[in-house]
Amino acid sequence: MTLSFPIIEVSGPALQRGIQYGRQARERIEKARVFYAGMFLHNAGLDWEKAKNCARLFEPSIQSYCPELIEEMRGIAQGAGCSYEDILAINCRSEILFALPDGCTCFGALPEQSENHHTLLGQNWDWLAGSRDCVVIVRLQDEAGHKLLFVAEAGMVGGKGLNDEGIGVCLNATSAGRGRIGVPLHIMYRQILNRPTISNAMEAVIAANRAGTGTFNIGSAEGFLCSLEFTPENFDALMADDFPLCHTNHYLSPLFREKDALKSQLVDTFIRYNRIRRLAREKGGDFNIRGIFSMLSDHKNFPDSVCSHEDPFDPVYKRFCTVYSVVMDLDDRKLVVSDANPCACQASLCELTL
Repeated sequence: MTLSFPIIEVSGPALQRGIQYGRQARERIEKARVFYAGMFLHNAGLDWEKAKNCARLFEPSIQSYCPELIEEMRGIAQGAGCSYEDILAINCRSEILFALPDGCTCFGALPEQSENHHTLLGQNWDWLAGSRDCVVIVRLQDEAGHKLLFVAEAGMVGGKGLNDEGIGVCLNATSAGRGRIGVPLHIMYRQILNRPTISNAMEAVIAANRAGTGTFNIGSAEGFLCSLEFTPENFDALMADDFPLCHTNHYLSPLFREKDALKSQLVDTFIRYNRIRRLAREKGGDFNIRGIFSMLSDHKNFPDSVCSHEDPFDPVYKRFCTVYSVVMDLDDRKLVVSDANPCACQASLCELTL
């Protein structure tokens, strides 16, 4: 198919990668800046200049955690012809928009549960439809030859994807209603993909001075899947074993259930979690990429379904829909993506490999 998301190819040291990224994604970076300027103003009461000042507060934590990504963001800004603070604000968008609910449904199958005995991991990303014009796919090779492939909003240095070691990551927004100045979520995204094993990937989150909350769903071609739920102060690792990994937008760990701050704002998280588990049980096993896309296309409880569509009863800035779907075969280092609701893309999925 002809994918509407541009594929950005970058390589070399951090600054040079960033310059290449910025040049190739210049138009979409500007769209992301405009999109989030509107979001920050409407939901956080911050104009763009104030949002950039807010993002600056996170810079020392990022510098301490991964200085290379500061260099990469400076390069993106240089290549895109915008300010470094513009790129920093885009990468801190989850923290600036703290606790704003969005919906996502994640699914993973272990080797003993999949048709080809590979580890599979994927999700629907549910957000505002306007963000679809901001999405890019980044294929990256660093100076040491390590390769990454991820889907993200333009200007972001991390997103849903996989690396050449067979580590993959997806995300569910979850919240315990508190945050602090620390390492932003999208910076941790990237560090997960910079790691060679699932334990190393988990440590990239656990060891960070985390700014906020969320759930990283992390997989390995060696046959592991984990929902790593976290708050600034604590974490829990929920490993998949005799049932596939299923996760939506509420905490499953007893450590966080009583503190969950999104469940009352996003009640359909319980419906989607129930539905994806029931679909997994009906299938029983032998999961494959096409079958997972079919599950992610489910419309029970439409429009607040696993395959999410805009609900006209919701306020404009809360009319979430599935912006794209992504499913990865971690053994084959393969990523398959739709550039719209998966229900509309079953015959035209785009397959990319490292």
